[in-house]
Amino acid sequence: MALVCRHDVVLFLVNIDTAGEQQKYGVALVDHLFTLLPEKATVVIYYDIGCVLDQSLRRFDILPDSMMSRLLFATSVMHAYGHQWACQLVYNPRLRVGLGLTEGEGTERIWSKFRKLIGVTRSSARNRPVRENLSGWIRSRLKNGIDARAKAAEKDLCKIQVPVTELREQWSQQQVAQLSVRAHAPSRLKRKLDAVLNLQTELNAIDSYFQHVQKAISQESDNPEVFHFLDSLRRTHEKTLSKVEGLYTLLNVAGSFPEIQGLPLEFVRTLLLARDLKMNIRTKLHQQTRKAISKRTPALMTAIRKFNKYRAELAKLHDPAWNFPLPNSLPEELNAPRDDVGLLTDVWVTRVSPTVPRWLDDTDIRTGIRAVLAKDRCEEEHRTLEMEANNLCRTYGLNLAAVELAIRLPASMYMYLLRY
Repeated sequence: MALVCRHDVVLFLVNIDTAGEQQKYGVALVDHLFTLLPEKATVVIYYDIGCVLDQSLRRFDILPDSMMSRLLFATSVMHAYGHQWACQLVYNPRLRVGLGLTEGEGTERIWSKFRKLIGVTRSSARNRPVRENLSGWIRSRLKNGIDARAKAAEKDLCKIQVPVTELREQWSQQQVAQLSVRAHAPSRLKRKLDAVLNLQTELNAIDSYFQHVQKAISQESDNPEVFHFLDSLRRTHEKTLSKVEGLYTLLNVAGSFPEIQGLPLEFVRTLLLARDLKMNIRTKLHQQTRKAISKRTPALMTAIRKFNKYRAELAKLHDPAWNFPLPNSLPEELNAPRDDVGLLTDVWVTRVSPTVPRWLDDTDIRTGIRAVLAKDRCEEEHRTLEMEANNLCRTYGLNLAAVELAIRLPASMYMYLLRY
């Protein structure tokens, strides 16, 4: 396990001698890093599961408060989109203020370079870092990492013609709404609800088979006892269905989702199925490379079509009087869903009153929010690169002054005469 700075320079390495990448290794690296930093220095740690490590450190007294007050956690960009949307609102570096365009994938590039275990051909020490062309790295980041993204964001903002202040206000409202406790069901309740919904699905299948059998027997039998038996089975099946409705009521779903109280079971069932399926689609799309996605196209397209089918079923069951926003359909193309603004957000499971928020229903607002966030990150990255360039010039200036001073000292004159 490695701790790498944002310039892809390895700071520390730790040997993992246990089964799995446990949190203690990350804690040890962070603790050692703080022993070498000034007392007022702040640190942002990018980690694949930075959200989990952050919660562990806050729940248990592992690191002192003097460290925790100067420590922030974020998930690395490549892995962030596989997390739930509520997690991304807090830990995704593309949505968090102050993190610029740092993606936190330096360790992945380091392991890629080491994959063939090529021997090191030159030494690396404090006075000779591995990255010698830091100025070239800064210039490349400035040209390739900022300009193109900033221009694309500015183009989107000009296209939608919505004030930036309004977009920021809508983004704040979205964060408050989607980070609320009611927006997320407890895991235990979700498991119970899934069990009830699965039972409902099986009973619906039995009902379909029962009607098919009843139709087939009615055409070929004149025995009244057969019809009496079938009628008894039908009544028993209807009682079972009514008990499932009662079991659903006893789960107190309305306690966690008070806004869906009174909605039909079939609508709630389809809504939650669509919600879970969309999370699965988002995870698959962002955790796989484009080449891997091409290989998994049939499975992904099946999932997307299934989600769109759920969306169509919700539209049929929907009543405008409920004030309940429906999810948007996903494009059924390979690359289009990755660029779709609505892919990142979860299926909304609460009612809206009296009107649907613009951040939830207006495509221009959602596109504008994304553009504003991208523009903010570009400006932050530009300030960071400017500071690093100034520090680099200052360091080179001090080194040059030290060399000139050493040359002018009397002791250096004797070495100069011996050489020439």
